[in-house]
Amino acid sequence: MISLAELADAVDVDALRDLIGHGSRQRQRVSRAYAVRVATTKGFPDPVLDHPKLRLWHRGDVERWLDLNRPGWRES
Repeated sequence: MISLAELADAVDVDALRDLIGHGSRQRQRVSRAYAVRVATTKGFPDPVLDHPKLRLWHRGDVERWLDLNRPGWRES
């Protein structure tokens, strides 16, 4: 079960699209299909909530994964 505190810091697929896109050359949101493909990549953090209509990850876990796998994604 996920707590309210964890929900406040959770990342859904739409937020994941923004985070991945931030590291792109154009700094634009990537497609939903691409974000889902990244989220199902081996080594990507497991979701804290996995429901057919909603999947959530800890923001810190996703950011650490991006740091390791997409260097420079934080740069503006």
